[in-house]
Amino acid sequence: MVWRGFVKGTAADRLFERSLVGLLVSGFLALASTGELSPVVLGLSAAGFTARIWLLIFQRTIPLPALLINTSVILYAGFYPLDFTYLSGDFLGSTVRMICFLTVVKGLTFRTDRDAYYTVLIGFTQLLAAALLSASLFFFVFLAVFLFCGVTTFSVWEIRRGGRGARPAIHGQTKGFHRRLLAVSLVSSLGILSLTIGLFFVLPRTARAALQNLVSNKFHLPGFGGEVDLRKIGQIQTSSRTIMYVRIPDRGEVLNLRWRGSAMSRFDGQRWTTSGDSAETIRLRYGNTSIPIRTHGGRKGMRVEYEVQLTETGMNALFVAGIPELLTANVGSIAVLSNGTIRTLSDLPAVLRYSVTSFFDESGGDGTALLTRDELRRVLEVPRSVDPRIFELAQRAAGTENNPGLQARRLVDYLQRNYGYTLELPENGRADPIGHFLFERKQGHCEYFASSLALMLRSLGIPSRVVTGFQGGTLNPINGWYTVRASDAHSWVEAFIPGNGWTAFDATPATARLQSVSVFARVTHLIEAADLFWQDWVLQYDLERQFKLANQIEQSRFGTRTRSAMGFFESIQETAAAAALWLTANFVILAGLGVIGMLGWVVGPRVGRRWRERRQRSRLVAGRADANDATLLYRQLLETLEQNQIRKPSWFTPMEFAEKLPASELSARVAEFTRAYNRLRYGNDAAAAGEMLAIYDRIRGAG
Repeated sequence: MVWRGFVKGTAADRLFERSLVGLLVSGFLALASTGELSPVVLGLSAAGFTARIWLLIFQRTIPLPALLINTSVILYAGFYPLDFTYLSGDFLGSTVRMICFLTVVKGLTFRTDRDAYYTVLIGFTQLLAAALLSASLFFFVFLAVFLFCGVTTFSVWEIRRGGRGARPAIHGQTKGFHRRLLAVSLVSSLGILSLTIGLFFVLPRTARAALQNLVSNKFHLPGFGGEVDLRKIGQIQTSSRTIMYVRIPDRGEVLNLRWRGSAMSRFDGQRWTTSGDSAETIRLRYGNTSIPIRTHGGRKGMRVEYEVQLTETGMNALFVAGIPELLTANVGSIAVLSNGTIRTLSDLPAVLRYSVTSFFDESGGDGTALLTRDELRRVLEVPRSVDPRIFELAQRAAGTENNPGLQARRLVDYLQRNYGYTLELPENGRADPIGHFLFERKQGHCEYFASSLALMLRSLGIPSRVVTGFQGGTLNPINGWYTVRASDAHSWVEAFIPGNGWTAFDATPATARLQSVSVFARVTHLIEAADLFWQDWVLQYDLERQFKLANQIEQSRFGTRTRSAMGFFESIQETAAAAALWLTANFVILAGLGVIGMLGWVVGPRVGRRWRERRQRSRLVAGRADANDATLLYRQLLETLEQNQIRKPSWFTPMEFAEKLPASELSARVAEFTRAYNRLRYGNDAAAAGEMLAIYDRIRGAG
């Protein structure tokens, strides 16, 4: 069946078309939020949806020939195997691109119920692909929107199908149809979501999802693939993507910690790589047992326990701060390298939570540790291709100081004072990037500073290596967790200082690591707290977590039964005090939101009515009126007359009402308006709508 659509259709047809477009758009946004769509696919798809929304707003149609549509689909069907086989080599990626193509085609051309059926299937396929590719909270948001649009679409579909064959009643009873049906759809969607959430937590989590390993959500970080390549050109692209959340109990102040990932000791003049480091495999008993990590021998300094929730990063390294002593992680087995790197022996899950106990001491690690001859050779090796001026520069910067630790600090101070920080990379690759940085360009990013410091230390006979990881993080005051983003990625140097062991030195200027505070920080914190809850209670919710939750509920019930009345009132007082403190801290924001809400409540209906009148007027002027518009225009006329104390009795027909009015210019205009009303309502004369508008404007202007 071909429906008349937004331009000439009924209220049900118009709502059906809008909800169907909303279903497609929400499915596409869920797919786009995964970050797996290329800019070209994203831009073309967004342009297609923008065109469809424009058609809805301005009540237009695009009469695309069926031959053109079918030809484009056939051509893409032939392109799909070529894309999978020769271009991308990725089955899921090529399939997602085909889904986006079909989405745009159907979104622009659906006209029949059969088209609508295929459109719903395509929208659901988008959502299914997003479920495979996404581990983000935004998927749940778009899932909820998709569910609401889906419930609305199928509800209107049934209403339209039930109304076929029935004689249409042309009167004003369709007023509020959209609002009432949308309210029913919203309540139904909330009920479905509530029931689904309840079943999610109650049904036994006997196994992980069968399709979770079909795709990977790994986010590939530059500098974390086992090498640091200084030959890159262009510009470093920073990202605000969250890499991990960190919770440090009982730490009131922000610790500017370095989260150590990999250490690299081999340098060929252009790249730092890892090789030759021995590894010790340690099995975590029962998959979740604390074990000692023997990487630095003895430990000293402040003992800190912290918890890390890590997303997939494209590597299997566990990021730790300080000198780790104990590790708790559900990963089976780990490999501890001689350079201190901790790796899992299997791929990381989408989200991994682990706990670490570390010692923090500025002086370094174990002062009694010694390097083997092979280790010493690796961390002192200097390529022959290195510019000899680097040795002279290191001697000049270190001065007459003979203490290795003080020499290292002098080199750090020299680099920070005489060189600038930039994310812009050289326009052309250099055979000697360190020499070019130190003697010509004199500005670069953290990898250049770390590489230069390590090379200068080696030229002075001080063992050194380059370390990659993250530095710092942003404290979220809502949940007390630190957020570490991809933009916090950093490189520094570890030098072996006699008496202190491996000690961290950072030559990158401190101003380069300052983080700007966004005016939307509170909103960002709320989103991050919700995302952490999503990862913790959805992505990681397994049978073990289910048992723990059941035990907590049982203990809570027992504690509630045995709690004294005094304790109950104390908890109420504490909650009230916390709420009062929060209200005080956020008074300005709450007051602003309250004022905005009141303005919306007072002005919103009037603005909405004016906007609807403008839309209706533009449609009627264009000659796209139907019988329902006659009733709406007549109601507006009666409202205007009532403002002049003229009321129409309910038992009068429109023509009787016009004839009973006292003879005047107003009664003549009302009679003329009524005749045009009858032609539009009962004769479907679209031209009468323009006459009604013109007469109505004269009546309202005279009043």
